[in-house]
Amino acid sequence: MEELKIKDFSGSVAILQLGDMQNKERITTYIKSIPQHSIVLIGEYVVDRFFSQDWGLSPESCLKDKNKLDIFIQFAKEYGHSFVVPFIQHNNKGYYKQMAIIMQDNIITYTQQRLIQYPHWNEANFFSNDTKKLPKLPVTFIANGIKFGVLFGFEAHFDEFWTEFKRDSVDVVLVATASTFASQERWQNLLTTHAFTNSCYVFRANRIGTHHANDGQTWDFYGSSFVSLGQDIIDSLTDEEGMLCVELDKVALETLKKEWGFRG
Repeated sequence: MEELKIKDFSGSVAILQLGDMQNKERITTYIKSIPQHSIVLIGEYVVDRFFSQDWGLSPESCLKDKNKLDIFIQFAKEYGHSFVVPFIQHNNKGYYKQMAIIMQDNIITYTQQRLIQYPHWNEANFFSNDTKKLPKLPVTFIANGIKFGVLFGFEAHFDEFWTEFKRDSVDVVLVATASTFASQERWQNLLTTHAFTNSCYVFRANRIGTHHANDGQTWDFYGSSFVSLGQDIIDSLTDEEGMLCVELDKVALETLKKEWGFRG
């Protein structure tokens, strides 16, 4: 299979930390401030509302909206950006949790291979994703000689994916999450450890906002998106809406790979 390539790349990767897509004007302002031809990562359950109280029940009709990605398609054409966007896809077989890689002239999708299956948060019971097969390499692409891979937050807990990324010489892993329950430290430890052992960058985009569960508890999606090169967090956001943009340092990346020798 021919390697997927992004033709024009500024060398910068941005994270948009959002809770939803309602304020189109402000989102457009963020997009305009990013260097043209950058890669932009969005968190989970931003395009589609988080709705855990409805797992297994009749979901909202907006999940069937076939135009939900149009704003990113337009941004890609206007500013030359490539977007990595988690979304829910509906067809006659059910609902699928996917990630769209939206480029100026192409759109490809990645279907999540491992889903959360807890009593309070049961994606596996709702979505039709095939989770029975052995994990395989997620979607990867090359931009300016740098190899990128995409990953959903829950999948980051499975070493098999990181082994596949290392085997495929992935330099930057883009992780979209919807993390809550004051798990900031655990996520930092998890992702910086993998960034270190894989000698790579990890960009983690987490959503913000609150969710009021049926049991009366409030779930706080705390943001705290960050960028890690190896064990070092080189930029991060707080618990508020925001954007960060990092120019990739090829020299530092090569130094990390040579210094530790974890990648052959």
